[in-house]
Amino acid sequence: MESSVEYLFADDIRIADQAARRQGWQAHGRTGWIKPDGNAVHFISFEEQLAVVGKDAIIYFVGDLSPGVRRFKRNWAKLKA
Repeated sequence: MESSVEYLFADDIRIADQAARRQGWQAHGRTGWIKPDGNAVHFISFEEQLAVVGKDAIIYFVGDLSPGVRRFKRNWAKLKA
């Protein structure tokens, strides 16, 4: 099975980590997690980072998305903090 990279967008790494662990994801490195399906999830927190993420990548988010962030048409999936 080929694993893919996904992203978790949040204002703060602590909030992102709390949401990721609530999903059952395991910490991996300083700013990432591994999901039970083997996919790696990387933390991002700046709009500029969204510009370089592939259009088909899944991006989880915690909190509310600002209008500036919503302008990026992505595969968004909301997580609870």
